[in-house]
Amino acid sequence: MRSNCLLALVALVLALVACAADGRDVKVDGWQPVGDLSDPHLVEIAKFALSEFSKQSEPVQNKLVYYNMAKGETMVVSGVRYRLVIGATNETIPDPLFSLNYYEGVVLEKAWKHFRQLLSFAAIPKEGN
Repeated sequence: MRSNCLLALVALVLALVACAADGRDVKVDGWQPVGDLSDPHLVEIAKFALSEFSKQSEPVQNKLVYYNMAKGETMVVSGVRYRLVIGATNETIPDPLFSLNYYEGVVLEKAWKHFRQLLSFAAIPKEGN
């Protein structure tokens, strides 16, 4: 039991150190908003979420391409979880702006292990629907 607690503490410290090394400010108290939605690392995480979702769904219907990010939050839990609201267009529809939709994706990243996993991904209903 004691070794499990020590192992969990070491994992938490490693996650914080990894984020500090990347220059990100990460707090350990629930979801925290991110400061810069255009941060290249956040954009990379968002594109990863889109790519993973596209791999798991019908390729013809869901070729999602990154357009922008509307919101981002992080939480430290055995790594860093990113909850992002991602604007994406469907590559299979000729008019990209007509196909612009927003999705919420949650990605777990363990930077010290070079590990990322898509935990959830869902479309956000458009207002008025």
